[in-house]
Amino acid sequence: MFETNFTQIDWWIVAVYLVGVGILGVVVHRYIHNVSDYIVGGRGSRTALNTATFIGTGLGLVTIMYAAIDGFKMGFSFMILGLIGMMSGLILGSTGFVIKRLRGLNLMTIPEYHERRYNRGVRIFAGVVCAVAGIVNMGLFPKMGATFITYATGMGRNEVVAAAEGGNAGASDDAARDAEAAAAAKQKFTVNVITSLLIVLVLVYTVMGGMVSVIVTDYMQFVILSIGLGLGLYFCLVHPDLGWENMVGALGEHRGERAFNPFHKDSYGWVWAIWMAIHFFAAAICWAPEASRSLTAKDTRTAKRTFLAGAPGQFIRLAIPALLAIAAFCMVSKSVEMTAHFFPEGLNKDPAHAGQALPLLLGKIVPSGLLGLLVAGLMAAFMSTHDSYLLCWSSVIVRDIIEPITRYFGLELSDSQQIKYTRISIVCIGVFLLAWGIWYPLPASVWNYMAVTGSIYLCGTIVVLVGGMYWRRASSAGAIAALAGGFLSAAVLFLRQDQQGDMTLMGMIGLANYALCAILFVVFSLLMPDKPKEAAAGE
Repeated sequence: MFETNFTQIDWWIVAVYLVGVGILGVVVHRYIHNVSDYIVGGRGSRTALNTATFIGTGLGLVTIMYAAIDGFKMGFSFMILGLIGMMSGLILGSTGFVIKRLRGLNLMTIPEYHERRYNRGVRIFAGVVCAVAGIVNMGLFPKMGATFITYATGMGRNEVVAAAEGGNAGASDDAARDAEAAAAAKQKFTVNVITSLLIVLVLVYTVMGGMVSVIVTDYMQFVILSIGLGLGLYFCLVHPDLGWENMVGALGEHRGERAFNPFHKDSYGWVWAIWMAIHFFAAAICWAPEASRSLTAKDTRTAKRTFLAGAPGQFIRLAIPALLAIAAFCMVSKSVEMTAHFFPEGLNKDPAHAGQALPLLLGKIVPSGLLGLLVAGLMAAFMSTHDSYLLCWSSVIVRDIIEPITRYFGLELSDSQQIKYTRISIVCIGVFLLAWGIWYPLPASVWNYMAVTGSIYLCGTIVVLVGGMYWRRASSAGAIAALAGGFLSAAVLFLRQDQQGDMTLMGMIGLANYALCAILFVVFSLLMPDKPKEAAAGE
């Protein structure tokens, strides 16, 4: 059941590509002359390059995996997220709301704005909230990479074969269970080692090349990944047992209307969708990896064009993995063995092991050779997200926490010192990922986990950012209160997240948290206004 077409030649294709990317990251080190080059690529990225890296950053392996997990379970209903993402990009790109002003300020990080508009304390606190939320948010990325590698390459088969051998040798039930556990542990160890090596590779070229490395490699990976996903979708549509009609028919037969209507009572629901609309809009403006593209753009016009041109990509990056997951559901529905593994309670119930479905599908339908190219592209996606996220969070730690604190004590960090501390932060975050990302068990919903951890920062920051730009009476006390209010989003992590009622409750809590942050911001700004000279700073 877990056999795939992945062979030795595919491993060579993947290895050659990954080594080449690592060398490229080291080579671009020569173009790093100052901290601006390192963190925002010298602010010289034009529309085409900036748009490609904008989409490439969002089109990571974790994106493909969480989209596939929800697509496998929810069918076409999941594409509501893609539509929401596209609409957010179109609105921001056409209006320039917030992003135009951000680029005009020549910032390197979003929290840097808070010191200009409010004070140093707000910037430091915003930096802490941003870094904590961002690092925990990306904690599951390596686990998603490990799951993909396991089942796309067929390594998941080792566990099954070993367990079967242990049970068929006339051994006792205890011996069979011991054999299965030992095989599973060995397989898990192998995958974790591979994922660790990938993280080390990302650390090398991100540490050496900074944002120049991120932009160059993201552009390459965007091209290769686009080809890889296109190949995967093509083989799904032309496969005799899959194809569009079979895919739609399987969902209609076994999952019913909820697989096509996101507002169905057994699907996401209106409340959850509204929460996601606000969440995507806030993330496009404030979430550092995406917002950094407005900071790396050549000028304000390029920043607007980036979001406008990248809007369709926000839909495609979620729609294609969802389509592939729907094809995986169709494949599973035609096999008694696979149905028993993925849907032990029946095809109309919630799936088990949903993360295994997409990589297993690709491993089975894509021919050897092309499969290596596809896996290389998806591993590239794994790295393209990691490098942007690593650089963003480490830049926040240095630029918005360490540098303002040292300046408070009368010390100035040179460009070389800032680059040095940014690199140290990247390595420290990488160590955290090795511990948390590999060994921490996956939650019931990867997307919900990411949305909630992101909301810890986004709920307060979007209020503070927009309020500071468009409301003169906004104060530092109001900003601190709003940022602190975002931590209440963590309450959603304690929900089961596997039933429609829970989805509605999640949406209600998420919307309430945005409203609470706005109320705190207004109330504390009115009760504790800044002194006139502070209020005018940064305007």
